[in-house]
Amino acid sequence: MSEPIGPRSKCKARKRNGQPCGKWPRHGQQVCESHGGNSPRALAAAERRLQDEAAEQAVQTYGLPVDVSPTEALLDEVKWTAGHVAWLRQQVQAIERDALVWGKTEEVDKGAGEFVGVDVTHAAAPNVWLDLYYKERRHLLDVCKAAIQAGVEERRVRLAEQQGQLLASVIRAILDDLGLSAEQQAKVATVVPRHLRAVAA
Repeated sequence: MSEPIGPRSKCKARKRNGQPCGKWPRHGQQVCESHGGNSPRALAAAERRLQDEAAEQAVQTYGLPVDVSPTEALLDEVKWTAGHVAWLRQQVQAIERDALVWGKTEEVDKGAGEFVGVDVTHAAAPNVWLDLYYKERRHLLDVCKAAIQAGVEERRVRLAEQQGQLLASVIRAILDDLGLSAEQQAKVATVVPRHLRAVAA
């Protein structure tokens, strides 16, 4: 079993006298062996919890707060989520088809008794990467809808139009100051748009 992702905490169960247990549970568990940590269900839940945490940590990277407008935040979220979806799609595509819906759900180490060894149970369950992929796709749809409802795209179009008008005004002022000849002015209609298209490409 892999190492815990976050800091460990002591057993959440209480003794008969009402005091906290104080023992350390296994990695990924919330209670110690004395309070049910050795049960098949607890072991399976711990394994699943560690897998979920490891996968989520691989997808998400947290940074320091930054000053950002709501519009920029929405656009950034759309871009980042689209990147997460693309990356998760690659992870899912690399998984064997049978492993997408079938895998280990329980592993019990029998250190004593008549039948010593490790009992492994497999069952049909969505792979953790597949589950994250579906969740991230839903999140991408949600943030895209939010951006559309907030009029982000409409504002981007208006901003682009304003920038285009400003640029056109600057170009006209420059050409007027140059005092071009009639022949040179005739070339402006083809030369300027060609260079602008090259910049925009």
